[in-house]
Amino acid sequence: MSESPSLARLWIALPTAVIVGVLNVFLFFLFMVLYSYVLEPGHDESFYQAAASRFGPIASIIGGIPLMFLAGRWIAKRLGPDLAIRGAIAVWAIYFVVDIAIVAASGILLSILPLVLTSFTTKLIAVVLGARTAAKKGEQQ
Repeated sequence: MSESPSLARLWIALPTAVIVGVLNVFLFFLFMVLYSYVLEPGHDESFYQAAASRFGPIASIIGGIPLMFLAGRWIAKRLGPDLAIRGAIAVWAIYFVVDIAIVAASGILLSILPLVLTSFTTKLIAVVLGARTAAKKGEQQ
């Protein structure tokens, strides 16, 4: 039983999810640079480490929403309207597996569980909405 050629194109969900993850970390890094040099300069390293622990999960939600929306639009344009939602969900699922493994390995999963659930829920909604908007636009053309 062979896969359909269009379904085989779902492989692009993997690099898309990885790129979204890297960009989300990069946005948080930029925020922390701004925080440490502009908003709260002059503190010791432990102050900024504590701030990063506090702000990290929230920054993932705030930065992840537009990144996932754009990823959904991008993948829908590559896969077409028929596979747009499947591709978007595949991006989210790969992101979820990688991110949850990292958070679980850090040992803080249970302590930030409400934020983790909010983060993954908002990312799923964003990626699907991005795919839907691109797929609808593609159908109209």
